Amino acid sequence: MQLTLAQLRKVTFPYTVDEDLDLTNELNGFEDIISISLVHVHSVIRERGIDTYEISFHISCELTLEDSVSLEPISYPLDTEAVEIFTTDSDLEDAFLIDGITLNTKEAVITNILCEKPMSYTLCEFESDPEPEEKSEESDINPAFSALKDLI
Repeated sequence: MQLTLAQLRKVTFPYTVDEDLDLTNELNGFEDIISISLVHVHSVIRERGIDTYEISFHISCELTLEDSVSLEPISYPLDTEAVEIFTTDSDLEDAFLIDGITLNTKEAVITNILCEKPMSYTLCEFESDPEPEEKSEESDINPAFSALKDLI
């Protein structure tokens, strides 16, 4: 979503926007993301000061990732919510800077998708650590101390 600051000054808040984004080219360089569907973004914009806006996102899409075990393509549904601050004030930390006169939410959406994407994902079932075999009591004794066993 791209809105100019002049447009934002004219709207009534909270202002709601629904859009579908094609982020295929932007996420092309990430080796574990094979593809991404259209990203549906529901945004609610609230004014938080002079040229400072809080935007609540609801992001939903479907990622095709590499299976961490088999490396086969698998589908991963992503459905997340986030709240971000956009401002022209460069002194405000943890906020997306409005570059020029246009508020662009694409970078924030991409950032939240990458943060919510699992580092590894698999559909393969595998056995957890096998149970250790029970050892006999005598094999636990160090041979150097075997003569002391009779003293106990």
